[in-house]
Amino acid sequence: MATIFCFTSTGNSLYTAKQLGEALGGQVRPMNGGPVQCGDDVIGFVFPVYFWGVPRMVERFVSAIEITDKTAYVFAVATSGGKVSGVTGRIKSLITPKGIHLQYGTGLVAVTNYLPEYTPKDTEEIRQHIDDRIAEIAEAVTGRCANRVARYTVLNRLVYLLFPNVHSDQYFTVASGCTGCGTCGRVCPAKNIKIEADKPAFLHNCEHCLACLHHCPVQAIDWKQKTQGKDRYRHNSISLNELIAFNSMDDK
Repeated sequence: MATIFCFTSTGNSLYTAKQLGEALGGQVRPMNGGPVQCGDDVIGFVFPVYFWGVPRMVERFVSAIEITDKTAYVFAVATSGGKVSGVTGRIKSLITPKGIHLQYGTGLVAVTNYLPEYTPKDTEEIRQHIDDRIAEIAEAVTGRCANRVARYTVLNRLVYLLFPNVHSDQYFTVASGCTGCGTCGRVCPAKNIKIEADKPAFLHNCEHCLACLHHCPVQAIDWKQKTQGKDRYRHNSISLNELIAFNSMDDK
């Protein structure tokens, strides 16, 4: 049996995890609960790269997971807008003390969507490149290939220090066009948003994944003065309802 644990905000990582799950004949579960016990013989972690590091929820989840089969084939795939070395090495460093070996770790260049710095560029050529790369990774993991996982370095740690902290949600602004629909709260993987007086209230446990910003139906949410007027992004093969359902699951 195979299980792939996934953290996602725009659907890039969820799409990747689903494709790999199909190749392995396994299930995809969210990294939003725990501590989790898993006894499967194939276990994967799929997540986005944040400032050359891993999302806080991913770090907590992997730190807490109990993998009961010490011979399990474990792999990690980090999606990002560009090539970043060493991120899967962080997963290795978290599971090695458990007596678990990360056999395969790799990156996948997906559509850049960190709106405070970039504007998403989503083309058929990019999508085909992503699918080709996922097929390569699927072949590797179904064949239980092993590789040399790049080390998580001092440079990774230094860049990650620039990543906005859990209180970064204080810099979200909500425009008057907000309808109070609650989509932002339902899609948030950290359950960091509740609706008060028909407006989102942020609870200061933010992952800075920007799911709320990307998926607001009326684009009423912005962060500082860096995202106004920019196109929002969601993976073209992942519906909003699917993303909400996935991030609303409790992994127990």
